[in-house]
Amino acid sequence: MLKKIFLSPFFMPVAFLTLWLSFMGVLYFGYPADVLRFTEEGEVIEIITHLGYIVLIAVLLAVAADYQDKIKTWGIYLFLALCALLREQGIQHHLSKTDTTPFKSRFFLNPNNPLGEKIVFGAVLLVVAGAVVYLAVKYSKHLVRSFFKLNTVTWSVAVLCTVGVCAKIIDRFPSNWRKAHNGVPLSDEVYTICQLLEESSEMFLPYIAVIILWQYHLLKKN
Repeated sequence: MLKKIFLSPFFMPVAFLTLWLSFMGVLYFGYPADVLRFTEEGEVIEIITHLGYIVLIAVLLAVAADYQDKIKTWGIYLFLALCALLREQGIQHHLSKTDTTPFKSRFFLNPNNPLGEKIVFGAVLLVVAGAVVYLAVKYSKHLVRSFFKLNTVTWSVAVLCTVGVCAKIIDRFPSNWRKAHNGVPLSDEVYTICQLLEESSEMFLPYIAVIILWQYHLLKKN
């Protein structure tokens, strides 16, 4: 019975919304004065996120036998998981000698940054982007077709992509608001909600990926 529920296409949407809303509710209403502290570096949400990527990498290693093509599928998943873990660890803030991070457009447009660094980090970005594009091209057609057939893995992937995109939009919202309103920032309350929405959404991404891998593993065994 539990396995049947876990392999339902509706498991991921319902489980994510339930856990995400519960988590945010506990922090926002239970600890209203400490919400921003929980979203800071080294605090609760970041620790849970780091643990999630470690679990994701461990699960990827455990289910490696499910993927015959170790380079173009499983290998890319492992590569992207490692990149995500390093990003969460803040490695991007320690790579450039002249800037805070080498993975933003301002880094490449700043003439004070060394050309060598721009070439190296530009190549890294191209490799990561290429891996993502490869997966998108390879699976997008199947995902669109199987979504309407209530494919379990497809629905879970849809949740993963939706959460990731929404987290990025929320991340940019405070700065975009400031630019659109002549430098006037969001109110403290709205800014706090945005931070909680963004950080908690990103926190769940590795765990969603873990569930997707395990759903695929069980379905493949069946």
